[in-house]
Amino acid sequence: MYHKQGPSLQSHNASAQNLGAQRVQDLGGGWSLYRTQPGQEAKAAQQLYQQGLGQYVQPEYLYQPTSLAVPPNNPSYLAEQAPLFQQMKIEQAWQKLRAGNARCPTPVIAVIDTGVYTQRSDLAPNLTPPDSWLDVVGKDLSNPRPIRGTVEPEPGTGASHGTQVASIIAATTNNGTALAGVGYNLLRVLPIKVFDANQQTGALQVAQALEYAAGATQIAGQLFVNPTPAQVVNLSLSISAPGFSDPYLEHVLEQVTQQGLVVVASSGNADLPAVGYPASSPFVIAVGATDASQARAHWLSGYASNYGEGLEFVAPGTGVPVAHGPNPGAYALAYGTSASAPFISGAIGLYLLQQQLLGQTPPSSPSARLAQVRACLTSAAQNSAAWDSQIGYGLVDVGKVVEPSNPPCFPRG
Repeated sequence: MYHKQGPSLQSHNASAQNLGAQRVQDLGGGWSLYRTQPGQEAKAAQQLYQQGLGQYVQPEYLYQPTSLAVPPNNPSYLAEQAPLFQQMKIEQAWQKLRAGNARCPTPVIAVIDTGVYTQRSDLAPNLTPPDSWLDVVGKDLSNPRPIRGTVEPEPGTGASHGTQVASIIAATTNNGTALAGVGYNLLRVLPIKVFDANQQTGALQVAQALEYAAGATQIAGQLFVNPTPAQVVNLSLSISAPGFSDPYLEHVLEQVTQQGLVVVASSGNADLPAVGYPASSPFVIAVGATDASQARAHWLSGYASNYGEGLEFVAPGTGVPVAHGPNPGAYALAYGTSASAPFISGAIGLYLLQQQLLGQTPPSSPSARLAQVRACLTSAAQNSAAWDSQIGYGLVDVGKVVEPSNPPCFPRG
């Protein structure tokens, strides 16, 4: 217990000891630390005070990190989101995490996409600072005009795609806004815009965005340094052509992986027995989509989750509530593997956060980060012992991903 000593306390240490209080340490400012027998703290404190041996006596109060409220109080969560989040045991993961630890930097997930409506108050608090935002392309892919500090989507069909993806990860949570995010305010999204007004992008723009997410890139001779580098990248984009590969983009994917970046991409929506690119790259974690029954998702004729060799995991991709448009309170339901990838990106972000909270040492080589994350996710997956062509290793139990006693995720020694 702590003790604010009176003027004669030092001369009465023996009296205090007779009352069962052993002085341990002078804390300065008139305060001292005393030890008592377990269970006798209140009695000893009362006697010290009553006998004039101190001006104030208190126990050593025990503080704990702030727990996350589960389920969160977002109005649409229980009815619309909880059934999807529970498929991946995301609530159980939240219960194993703690908020408000200033010692741990917040993991950053780059969303390379159509841009983000950064003015939305139900998303903005969980974005990185504006000086980190980058529009790689501008309005016209044929004449790229990179802009720092703004990632406003170009008007037209698909404009909200990046906002939708970002909201799955980083919608503000437990604050009364409609939707919760997988990251529960513990992760930040770095928005990087690569699509122009025609909703087109090229290999060069995606490569530059990847380089920027990892730290820096050159665009038309100008160096862009990222003040808030990412640890995870979400690519909800795909070329669905069996056997397709992009040698230049593959080179860049290998480079950023060696720098420690973990890249996640959607498998594609063409109902093909082949994972689209870049998800099919060995340097990318490939994610397909499930329906309400947790099977491979089929939406319309010819429109279903790609599957087959290279598919690693699946996540909800059918009727996923997402932020839509520039105005807070505007929402939609998303269908497709674009909605599935950010569930896995968010799970990886929570894993990296838990590593920090537990004081886990990261791999000695940054290039080993992807293998570590893959091993962790696989250990926590529904089909960890038996890969399946339809759903890969299956849905990931995020509760196991952040479970400190899970050796593949948190090796000891």
